[in-house]
Amino acid sequence: MAPLNGPLPFSRHQATRAYRLTDAFFHPHPHLDGRFDSIEEAIAEAIGWLAGLEPGAVQASIGLEVSTSNGDWRTIRQPMQLLCPLPTPAL
Repeated sequence: MAPLNGPLPFSRHQATRAYRLTDAFFHPHPHLDGRFDSIEEAIAEAIGWLAGLEPGAVQASIGLEVSTSNGDWRTIRQPMQLLCPLPTPAL
C-alpha cells in the first residue's frame, strides 16, 4: 500500500487513457469520431477538420471527453466553438 503522502502507484488504467471529441449534444462527434491518445492530438484533428470546411460554414460546437478507469467518459471541455486563427488572405 502506498503511503498517504507519497505518489500514487502507477495504474494500468493510466496507460489506457483515451480522448474523444463530442458534438453540441455531448454525443461522439459525427465527423471526428475516434479515440485519441492525447488532448493535443484530439484538438489538432478538430482544427484540421475545421480548416477543411467551406468558407463561411457555421462552425460546429466541439467538446472533449476522457475515458475513465471504469470505461465511462468524463467531459473535460464543454461543447463550444473551437476558435482557431483564420488564414491570412493573400494580397
